[in-house]
Amino acid sequence: MSAVLDQAMMEDIARHCPEQFLAFHQCMSKPPSEADCVLEQHNLSRCIKTKVPVFQQIQTKCAGKLQAYEACLRSNNSDQKKCEADLKSLRECSQSAIGK
Repeated sequence: MSAVLDQAMMEDIARHCPEQFLAFHQCMSKPPSEADCVLEQHNLSRCIKTKVPVFQQIQTKCAGKLQAYEACLRSNNSDQKKCEADLKSLRECSQSAIGK
């Protein structure tokens, strides 16, 4: 289930934010001592939020699930294990939102 969603997101991001996507991945491929990719990550995130239709669909239709997952991460010091149920719910909603 999540592989199809991940593939759809990656394709849409690469199509609508190619420069930001490439810059972020080039930065991430540098040795850890040189890879301070905050600017590239910020630019990619901004592009995704404003130009990627799949993300916008998910953000619109699954806002409550996204907020619940983010709240869980905040209250559990970003411990993803404790938020697996919220992530599963968000992924199911996301998949439904994009019709995959």
